[in-house]
This record gives sequence, C-alpha cells and structure tokens, in this order.
Amino acid sequence: MGKTLVLGGTGLLGKALKAIDPDLICLGRNECQIRNILDIQVSILKYEPDLIILCAAELDNDEKLNLVWTNVVGSGNVSAVCNDSNTRLVYISTDYVYESTLGNYKESDALLPFNDYAWSKLGGECAVRLVPNHLIIRVSFGSSKFPYEFAYNNKWTSKDYVDIIAPMILQASNSDLQGVINIGTEKKTIFDFASQRNEVKGKPLTDNSSPRDSSLNLTKWKAFQKSIANADAVETND
Repeated sequence: MGKTLVLGGTGLLGKALKAIDPDLICLGRNECQIRNILDIQVSILKYEPDLIILCAAELDNDEKLNLVWTNVVGSGNVSAVCNDSNTRLVYISTDYVYESTLGNYKESDALLPFNDYAWSKLGGECAVRLVPNHLIIRVSFGSSKFPYEFAYNNKWTSKDYVDIIAPMILQASNSDLQGVINIGTEKKTIFDFASQRNEVKGKPLTDNSSPRDSSLNLTKWKAFQKSIANADAVETND
C-alpha cells in the first residue's frame, strides 16, 4: 500500500494509528473538514493517497445536526471524492449498527441501530458502499485505560482498548479485504473489560432497563488472520 490519509487523524483512533505508523498522513478537522467536499478534494490533490481511513465522527447522541452533517453528509462527501479519484476507502463504523440484544452478530445479520449515533454511522455506511474499493469495519474501542470507577456486568461486548484494536484496523486497511468485516476480541462484560486495566470500585452495576449484547461474530476476521499467518509461514519456509 502506498500513501495513507487518515481523516479524523487527531482523534483517539487516529493518534493510535499514527503511533504505529509515523508515515501516515493524519489530518484533524482544522486541516480537513469532511463536511466541506472542497477540503477533501484539496487534500486528495495535495497528498495523492492510495488509501483513506475515515475515522472522523460525531459521537454525541444529543448533537443531532452534527450527527447528520459529520457522520452522514461528511461520509458521503468522502465517498464521492474517493469514487472520483479511484481511492480505496476504509470506514470505521460501529458494532451498535446491530440490534445489540442477542450478540454474536455476523456481518450479514440484520441491522437495527438502537441510538442516533449508530443510525448516523449506518447512514455513512450506505454512502461508503458505493465506493468500488471499500472496507467497512464494525468495531468498538475505548481509551487505553477504562475511565470510570463502575461498570456493568450484564452488558456484553467484543470491544477492546484502542492500542489493541488499532493494529488490527491498520492490518485490515492495508489488505485486499473489501465489503464489511467485524473486528474485535473475545466476548466479555463491560465490567470484565474495565477490570483488565482499572481497579473498578464497588460491586458491578446491573442495568435492567436496557440489557444489551453487542458482541460480534469474528469468524471472518479470524479466517483472515489465519490466512495471513499461513502466508507468512509459507514465505518463511521458502
């Protein structure tokens, strides 16, 4: 893979990707505002990337207009420019596009987001699908340390810390994978996830108002990793 441009490059994931590969061109909103298609076109002309990783996103469910303008319209703008420039586009979506009740969701399962953020990310997915060389990554990650003192023991997830997830995203981005893929680690409760890197105080919390299981079926991802390992083994033996 040649030059890679990361949009949303000053956010949590963008910084983690840059730490892995300093050659990545990581632009924040002050350098490239994806709501403005001219900004994206100028960046494409300036850097001539072979790959764009789209991390830029509005996360706040209460910011309805920003959800539309950034996650839907902005993703549409990037998709349009990638179509025009024949650039590969990797889109960072969310595990929350699934219904998040039964868990073990496969890429082919029905989509039913349970909050506005997830609906807006699904809107972005729709635009990205129109780019011939695209990859949609459904994933969840947190900062390098769990930031709260309490965590739920009846909410299940495949999320992990950003320093664990970022190398996986970069590996998938630089591959020939296309379409949609789930990325994550083993199924766990939020409490178990938190306990890995933080002393969670008190008893685990139980939320009976909205029990959710957003865990992902990772069969496709594991098969890809196995194929890479086998290819590396063959190359080493040769």
